[in-house]
Amino acid sequence: MKNVYKSLMVLLSILAIGVMGTGCSTTSGLIGHSILTEVQLGQANFDVVKSVTGEAQADYYFGIGPSQQDLLAQAKRDMIAKAGLKGSQAVVNVTTDIQISMFLFWSQKKAYVSCEVVQFK
Repeated sequence: MKNVYKSLMVLLSILAIGVMGTGCSTTSGLIGHSILTEVQLGQANFDVVKSVTGEAQADYYFGIGPSQQDLLAQAKRDMIAKAGLKGSQAVVNVTTDIQISMFLFWSQKKAYVSCEVVQFK
């Protein structure tokens, strides 16, 4: 009986260490954008120049860190900088994704904002 109890305690200890050593991750996204651009794409008067993704990340301890809006704003600034818009170019089809990784009292959020750059003729 003593050996069974000892084996059970060892097994539970290994299981507890395994559970504490793993983390969780979630991803959410949004199609649409808050960059207010009125563009009519009903005619073939444009070319898609490239696709661009901006990103930003932040660490949170005990849930304390920058707001999600700040993180998305930073990712949007990165996207616009990478787009290098010139002349009659615009960004369209803006999407956002948030990836959250968690481990005990620490979590990390990564924001991705993607778009296509179009050139009007």
